[in-house]
Amino acid sequence: MKHHCQSRRALTLAETVISTLLIGFVIVSTLQLVAPLVRSTAIHADRLLAANLANELSEEIATKLFIDPAADSEDAIGFDAGDATFMRMMYDDIDDFDGWSSSPPKNSYGGAYSTMKEWTRSVKVSHVTLANPTNESVSNTGLKRVTVIVSKNGTVLSSVTTLHSQAADTLSFVVGP
Repeated sequence: MKHHCQSRRALTLAETVISTLLIGFVIVSTLQLVAPLVRSTAIHADRLLAANLANELSEEIATKLFIDPAADSEDAIGFDAGDATFMRMMYDDIDDFDGWSSSPPKNSYGGAYSTMKEWTRSVKVSHVTLANPTNESVSNTGLKRVTVIVSKNGTVLSSVTTLHSQAADTLSFVVGP
């Protein structure tokens, strides 16, 4: 009589539990690696968007005159008598932007970026010394520093600082209104 050895082809309960645990550990480990990557990608996307918003406004400011031709004083920073303060597209010189802030950010025509309610764009303009543009001056030196700051939920994500020279007006680099 011949005895046939039959091989087992079924899994035992212990083998099933062990393989399930191994798969679970692999999935949890993968999620622990992927979650920071997803958060990092969102942070980088916000920073890229903030840099674009800051550059957009900085470039708009660069198209304006250094000094308003109708200004009472070349030393004053901010709006001059007769300036339209209600719409940014009416700003005619760089220092009109000093103290400007918008949340959510707005385009030059006043339209808000409605999906960006937690974002803020703001501008600081100051006279600076020619010898050291990091030092502010109370009077016109022929050089202004413009800083555009973009933040989200109170956290600064981008800051763009540019210098503007009065010579740009006299050399016709900027066309007045």
